[in-house]
Amino acid sequence: MNSQITVWIFELDRTAADLTVFNSWLSGDEAQRRVRLLRTQDRDRFTTAHGITRHVLGKMTGERPETLAFVRNPHGKPSLKGHGYLEFNLSHSDGIGALAVANGFPVGVDVERIAPIEPAVAELALSPSEHAEFVRCGAHESPTHFYRCWTRKEAMIKALGLGLAQPPDICDVTPEFGREPRLLRPAGESDMSVIWELFHFIPAAGYVGALAACGRGHSMVLNRWTPSAI
Repeated sequence: MNSQITVWIFELDRTAADLTVFNSWLSGDEAQRRVRLLRTQDRDRFTTAHGITRHVLGKMTGERPETLAFVRNPHGKPSLKGHGYLEFNLSHSDGIGALAVANGFPVGVDVERIAPIEPAVAELALSPSEHAEFVRCGAHESPTHFYRCWTRKEAMIKALGLGLAQPPDICDVTPEFGREPRLLRPAGESDMSVIWELFHFIPAAGYVGALAACGRGHSMVLNRWTPSAI
């Protein structure tokens, strides 16, 4: 089993020529989801995220991007029909996207732009122990602290394929830069931390990202996707 995880980082705001190509690859379902978005910018960024996902997975499987078919689990996590060994996960925030790809084990990825965070939102989103650390941070550090914690938590939930409507105490994670990113306490399964790894990365200035992977001994490789890849 290949334990390397590749995370592709890309900018979501592309040229009209790129968008034309990406649009031609979308499935009927993706096109319908795109149309339901109200803002032009959101529609274009959706097109880019799904177009680049199709391009990367097409290169890895040897198939044309437009022929790839996806199926979803009950919580909406997609997998690639006919290529079940290839695990992937997509995330995007404002102008930055990330696609994690692995061979044979589940992965989850999340990226977020660092922005001011209301104390009430932090209390709702974090577990009690995570929130206690958030409260101990000063006002200057608290937004970065929150998003380091939140991306790791969301990456874990996405890797498990549970969907994002989970209670804040689903798990505890380490939020600080100075400590190894890892799962401290999963919900209901006290030994789950033994079989999951967490990685921290910075996709762009002003953003944070996290990767969760099932198993041990993995390595993460960051790649920048560019238009010349089309």
